[in-house]
Order: sequence, then structure tokens, then C-alpha cells
Amino acid sequence: MKRALINPDLCINCHPCQVEERCPMQAPFREKPADKPWVDFYRCSDCLECKGFCSYNAIQEITHPCDGKGRLGW
Repeated sequence: MKRALINPDLCINCHPCQVEERCPMQAPFREKPADKPWVDFYRCSDCLECKGFCSYNAIQEITHPCDGKGRLGW
């Protein structure tokens, strides 16, 4: 299973953030307005469209296998 991950070292905390605004699943969000966004893995549908939305290449693709019981180990 693939998921998007926002690398906090590459994220410059844009306002507005194109990844937050354009994600069809509304997976990226911020705890507080000043915080950098992060991706809710339960909302992320693995489309990875967000990689094209970020001008700073802060979106990384990560892969996590199932635990062998049909459940993801997120």
C-alpha cells in the first residue's frame, strides 16, 4: 500500500498549501494554522496526485505492507 508523506524538512509551510487545497481525499491537514501540514494515512487513497501539486517536492511516496492478516500496519 502506497501513501503520501510530507517531508517536514522540504515543506516550506506555504499558505495556501496547494496539497491541502487540491487533495481529492482531503488527507493533508494542520493541527494549528501555523503548523506544517501532515497526511492522514486513513484518508489518503494512494493516488499520489499531491506529488504534482507541491512546487517544493516535499511529498514523498512511502510503501507499507499488510501485516499478513489483511490489515495495514499504519
